[in-house]
Amino acid sequence: MLKHLRAWFMPSAPIDTETQTTAVAQQWSHYLPCFALFNQQGQTLGNPPMYGDIPVPLLPNERILWETEAVGAPIHAISLRFGTYCRANDCHVSVVIAGHNYRFHAQDWEDNASVTLTLPEPLNLPAGERFTIEVYSDDASLEKDAVVALWCSAQPPTFIQQLPEQTRLGFKIDKPRVSIVIPVFNKALYTYNCLLTLQQCDTDIAQEIIVVDNASSDETAAMLAAVEGIKVISNQDNKGFVEACRQGADLAEGEFVLFLNNDTQVTENWLRSMLAIVDNDAGVGIVGSKLVYPDGRLQEAGGIIFNDASGWNYGRLQDPSDPRFNQNRIVDYCSGASLLIRTQLWQQLGGFDLRYAPAYYEDTDLCFACRDAGFDVVYCHDSVVIHHEGVTAGTDIQSGYKAYQAVNHKKFKEKWATALQQHCPPPPEIDPEVAARRLEKNSS
Repeated sequence: MLKHLRAWFMPSAPIDTETQTTAVAQQWSHYLPCFALFNQQGQTLGNPPMYGDIPVPLLPNERILWETEAVGAPIHAISLRFGTYCRANDCHVSVVIAGHNYRFHAQDWEDNASVTLTLPEPLNLPAGERFTIEVYSDDASLEKDAVVALWCSAQPPTFIQQLPEQTRLGFKIDKPRVSIVIPVFNKALYTYNCLLTLQQCDTDIAQEIIVVDNASSDETAAMLAAVEGIKVISNQDNKGFVEACRQGADLAEGEFVLFLNNDTQVTENWLRSMLAIVDNDAGVGIVGSKLVYPDGRLQEAGGIIFNDASGWNYGRLQDPSDPRFNQNRIVDYCSGASLLIRTQLWQQLGGFDLRYAPAYYEDTDLCFACRDAGFDVVYCHDSVVIHHEGVTAGTDIQSGYKAYQAVNHKKFKEKWATALQQHCPPPPEIDPEVAARRLEKNSS
């Protein structure tokens, strides 16, 4: 339930020193509050509301700052989600939008409820202008039990908007435990951003990066040539996703092969969390990541396959912090956008089936083959990967690679006709929640 509170304008309360301001900004820079901006009609401005499940307490003298972009329409209200811990909440919260400070009282808020703050006057900002939003409490008191928390999500990785003149990327190949295979076709900027996050996250895990360039015609080749410590396969023609992955896996020296789309950005603990699952259970053959859209909405928490071979991205466009999506779970399949498999099992199964070349259903087929061999396929909720879906293959199912989605659906249905008889019928015959849980045993 949204509460509409009218704020009043007051001058911004000063922070003690510039040093303190800098320290606080750095301390909370990896959090992004759950917020939404609204026009006069109550419609959201810009991206849909953000989600998050991290409560950040507004302690005395601590401020949360973040930046967003104006869309050119007047801002009439902002929604923020607060946790009150069922306290008396006898404190105020100030929200500073583009330098305008609005202060309101927290005493009547409900725990974990979104609060919509109506601005006294609409705020007009030019389209495209970047501006900051800041939240703090100037009278919070631990002694008086008067502290609220702002619900946040982990700040998604920054997307570099332009290739740098000098690439400063480098990796170390030293007896890798995991071989990460990235097939690419153009979209050099996305590949660069993907590699940038790989360079920053889980670097204590021995890994090698294998990039398979499917005859890109943009800056991809030059960019990859400037990256130190990666293996590059340069194809003279576009061999498609299936064959490129197989090529990369042939060079893999790790105990595990991990297939990763080039239009992804990984986050801290993404790889460590996947390895924890296979290390703790020899019966797990494949692990997949939680895929999240750049705007913060969930793309997939494991996949469902119905008895007609149609697929369902469980949790699509929902809140990734929902408890349903925050537990490890045995699933029908995990997307090849971020999929880890034991190298020995990959070789045993023969890799991606070439009947699905150039792309689509190869990851689902591999997961079915994995289960047929006696292993589980597990969705890992702690492995969060940002996926810019459709960047390379597009979204039009009538053209390009996407056209193979319907073709390969038929091939998959014929190959796994017997296994599919054990699957649930598609909606509306059954609730997808039931289908999502049908394989559960003790996978959390």
